[in-house]
Amino acid sequence: MDGRTWLFDPATAHATVLAHRPAGCTAVECVVSDAVWADVVGLLRWADAGTRVPAPLAAGTWWRLATGCAALLRRLPGLCAELDEPWAVQGLPGEDERPAAERLIRATGRLAGLLSAPAPVPLRRLASAVDALGAAAIAVLVETGCAGGARPAP
Repeated sequence: MDGRTWLFDPATAHATVLAHRPAGCTAVECVVSDAVWADVVGLLRWADAGTRVPAPLAAGTWWRLATGCAALLRRLPGLCAELDEPWAVQGLPGEDERPAAERLIRATGRLAGLLSAPAPVPLRRLASAVDALGAAAIAVLVETGCAGGARPAP
C-alpha cells in the first residue's frame, strides 16, 4: 500500500480497518479488531508524516509515533485476554544493528503489510511489529540528537 494514496483518506482508511475484521466475528472481536487496526492506521500516519515533516517538527513527530506505539502496546495484553489469544512481544533479531532510518522504513513496511494482510493477524504478531516501530522512532530521535527535544546544530 502506498501511504500517500490511501492513508490520509478517511473513507479508504476506514474501509481498510473494517476489511481487517475476521469473517464471522463476534461483537467483541469486531470491536477489538476495529480499535486495534484504527490505532495502526494512526501509527502509520505518524510514520509517514515523520518522513515529510519540516525539520523543526521532526522530534515531536517521532515522539508522537513512539508514544502511540507504547499506548497500543499497553492495551494489547487486555485485548488479547478479551479474545482468548496468548500474549507476547518478541523482538526482531538483528534490527538493533541497523541504522535508525532503515529500521523505521522496515518497521513501517512490516506494519503496513500486516494491515493489508488478507488473513487474520494474531495480536502478539502485531505487538512485535508495533514494538519495532516504536523502537525505531526512538532510535531516530537518538541518532539525530533530538531525544531531548532539541535539534542538532547544522
